[in-house]
Amino acid sequence: MKIQKRRNIKQECDKLWSRLIKLRAGNKSELSGKTENLHSHHIFGKQNLRLRYELDNGICLTAGEHKFIAHHEGRRHKIIELATIRNGKKRMRELEMMRSGVSKTNLYQVKLYLQQELKKYE
Repeated sequence: MKIQKRRNIKQECDKLWSRLIKLRAGNKSELSGKTENLHSHHIFGKQNLRLRYELDNGICLTAGEHKFIAHHEGRRHKIIELATIRNGKKRMRELEMMRSGVSKTNLYQVKLYLQQELKKYE
């Protein structure tokens, strides 16, 4: 039962994070400005729960940009460059360092944080 609850909260947090990334971008791709078939992409992956819900670790892209640029090793640098312009070099280094860090993540607190951030857009 406890595992199911955690899975449900994680799914809720994923949806909130994705929605926030799109709202922050004005519901358009941060690469092309297109507004259809939008995806929220994790710049540094989502395996690490601490990094997974960092808003600076997200970028809004179209489905095609997500598949053919963000997940293409030879073109991925475009996404990193765009995120660096938005976040700054120092913040990008912080995010990159968080990738290897291990920390306990309270998903209830993450959910509350994401809900508070969402209120800023409503």
